[in-house]
Amino acid sequence: MNNSILTNPDLIKYWNIIRGDNKTVLTESDVYQLNVIVKCLDVIPNSQTAPIYITDSWADLTANGIDYKSAPDFLDDSFATTSEKNSISNNGTSFKISNVEQTYLSLLSQGLLNNANVNIYLTVLNPANGNVISHERIFSGYINNFESTFSNKTGSTKNETTLNLNSIWKKLDRSQPVLSSTSIHQSTHKGDKFFDLIGIINSTQQWKN
Repeated sequence: MNNSILTNPDLIKYWNIIRGDNKTVLTESDVYQLNVIVKCLDVIPNSQTAPIYITDSWADLTANGIDYKSAPDFLDDSFATTSEKNSISNNGTSFKISNVEQTYLSLLSQGLLNNANVNIYLTVLNPANGNVISHERIFSGYINNFESTFSNKTGSTKNETTLNLNSIWKKLDRSQPVLSSTSIHQSTHKGDKFFDLIGIINSTQQWKN
């Protein structure tokens, strides 16, 4: 988490008011306990379907010039734990959304959101005015598949949709396809003089009866 968040005067003031404390710097755990963090979701289809921007905030918000609509309820415990690393992670993720609007369910069922690009953000709001303090992306990928469940108890209908996402780095799991021959394959790796030479010879060789 950015240090500017931990030293934000409005967040510190809010913490001290509700906790009766006298802190000058917050910890990451403190910020989470303030209940000022919401999730924002970009869904950008490959087709002519318009992008979808939604948030689990109680009200619509604007971040980085994008208007996010307060729509579904993200189930917090369905999100995987994330951590910062200095290496590429090609792990996918999944999460549940409850009370999904019929419009979005229709787009999913028609396949209009297949392989749509998805960005997930953690957004920190100012408790004094609701303005965005920070908007950090925690995942980028694309929709792999989804599963929806519906229940009707005592006249109340409930639906939950699980979205399974592949990371944008998923392709790193794939091994390089086998080329026409080992020598040609090795000739693509410059610096290996033996296989460079064999590749050139094979590419110009003519076979006769």
